[in-house]
Amino acid sequence: MKNLIQIFRISFLVLAAFILCVCCRKGDEERFVTVVTKDDKAVAVEIVGMRLDDNEVSSRVKVQLIKTGERIPILGDFRIEERKIIFEPVVPFTRGLRYEVLLDDKLFLEMEVPVGDAAIPKLLAIYPSQDTLPENLLKMYFEFTEPMVESSSLSHIILLRSDGDTMQGTFLDLQPELWNSEGTVLTLWLDPGRIKRELIPNKELGTPLKANEKYTLHVNQSLKSKNGASLLKNYTKTFITTHRDEVLPDPSAWRINIPSAGGKQPLSIILPHALDYFLLKEGITIHEAKGGRVSGVIEINDEERVVKFIPNKSWSRGSFLLNVESRLEDLAGNNLNRPFDQDVSGKSVASENNLRGQQGFVKEFQIQ
Repeated sequence: MKNLIQIFRISFLVLAAFILCVCCRKGDEERFVTVVTKDDKAVAVEIVGMRLDDNEVSSRVKVQLIKTGERIPILGDFRIEERKIIFEPVVPFTRGLRYEVLLDDKLFLEMEVPVGDAAIPKLLAIYPSQDTLPENLLKMYFEFTEPMVESSSLSHIILLRSDGDTMQGTFLDLQPELWNSEGTVLTLWLDPGRIKRELIPNKELGTPLKANEKYTLHVNQSLKSKNGASLLKNYTKTFITTHRDEVLPDPSAWRINIPSAGGKQPLSIILPHALDYFLLKEGITIHEAKGGRVSGVIEINDEERVVKFIPNKSWSRGSFLLNVESRLEDLAGNNLNRPFDQDVSGKSVASENNLRGQQGFVKEFQIQ
């Protein structure tokens, strides 16, 4: 009798497990989503469990990003293949973030795009790289090793005074944010309306930075790459401020170390003051006096005070031209032609004598 009861119990448990397994499998078949990846990017999702035709899927199904306190619609295209609805977003899904699929504006299912084996992003540099900056500093650059999420950077980047207080409204909250085409360099502008002395924001709030103060910039580890991976660690930069910079950059004061012909030694340019890192890389070119542009690579060293041009081919003897674009700026936004901020009282160093009215700067040099 005991054996019979035991057999009955075992049979009942096996039957119950079988029924549960079938139900779970049926439920999974009715409603689940698969993330499709290509080149380590989440380029689509396959939705199983919806019984729709081509004419109604785009009007009845929505995909949106889940963010704190809001839902952001995701643009993309739908198509139906066999029993699956495939959604391809215009911009690949961000790894590590959560999304939801709606059917007739009702939650159908949620999904999280897995981080996978994405490379961990690092902050390579913050420019300007100096630890002493002018009171009227105009912008800062943040260079990363991986393409980063582009929308909420200021929630991960804060500036503190020496007393530990967080500074509000120092950087412009621009949307869209200013990223390079690769998504690896972020440009943050300090509020120009507070830097220019004739404008109301400056009169009411003063400059974003004050001379002779110490500040600490924090970049939080929570900032993520487009593949959903967080920064390797928290980053900080401490700097002090000095007086306003109101003097225009003057290429005629630059010192040029000229290499010899027959090699690939760099042409070195020593600057009396630091200039904008990325404009230095973009705004200086070398040309043959009677020919075209010399191909090569620009390197910026010594805290943006030394520029090196390394040619792709060995130097030849002859005349060459150093060409400097007029848009080249210093750290306060003063370019070759005019100051960023001109004191309307007339007491500024950046007076009318500083308005050069030139289109750029060209200097000829000889390679022997």
